[in-house]
Amino acid sequence: MPNEPIDETRQVDGQEYYCRTVESPNGTWTLAFGRPTSGSESRLFRIQNGRIVDDRPITRPTNGAIADDGTVAVVSGTDSTEIGSTLEVFGSGEPVFSRRFDTTLGRPAIRPDGDLVAIATRPPASTVSLLDVFSSELRATHAVRGRTPRVLGFHGDDRYLYVGIGSGKEPYFGIDADGDIVWGCDRYQATRPLRDRVESAFETLRS
Repeated sequence: MPNEPIDETRQVDGQEYYCRTVESPNGTWTLAFGRPTSGSESRLFRIQNGRIVDDRPITRPTNGAIADDGTVAVVSGTDSTEIGSTLEVFGSGEPVFSRRFDTTLGRPAIRPDGDLVAIATRPPASTVSLLDVFSSELRATHAVRGRTPRVLGFHGDDRYLYVGIGSGKEPYFGIDADGDIVWGCDRYQATRPLRDRVESAFETLRS
C-alpha cells in the first residue's frame, strides 16, 4: 500500500502551517503543503532529509505524492463556482507538465523512479489514467464501471500500478507500464462485457 498522507501542524521559517504531508517510498523526501495559520496563501514544500529544498505558492492543493528522486505530483482544486482539478508534476525546476481535468481528482500515485504518474477521476465517470512524466503523454485511460477508485500504488518491483476501490488490501485491477490491464480480481472480471470474458477464457485455454 502507498504511504498515507498525514495531516499535521508544521513550523517553517517561524510560520506555523496546517499541512498535509506524505513521504517518498524510501523516506528521503517529504512533500508538505497547506495554509499558514495566520494567512490564506497556501504553500508547497519539498523536503529532503529534513531540509527544505523547494518552497513555492500553490492554489487550493488537495492531494499529492513524491518519488524517491524528489519528483512531485500534486492535485489542486478549483473555487466553489467551478468544477474540475489540475494535476501538476515538477521536480527541482519549472513544472514538467500541468493537465486540467473537468472533474474531481483523487490522490495521485507516482512511481518511485519518478517516470510514471497515475491519477483517478471520481464518479459519475470514474477512470484511472497513466501518464509518462518525461513526455507528458497519456499512456492509457481505463473506465472503472460502477466503482470509485480510491487507492493507487505501484507494486511488484514497481512494474505495475494497482488500483483499489475500498479499504481492503486486495487490489481491484493492475496496469503495466504500457497502460494495459494485466490482472483483475473476480469483482473486476464480473464487470467486463461478456464478449471480453469469453475471449479471455479462450486465450487462457490456448496458452
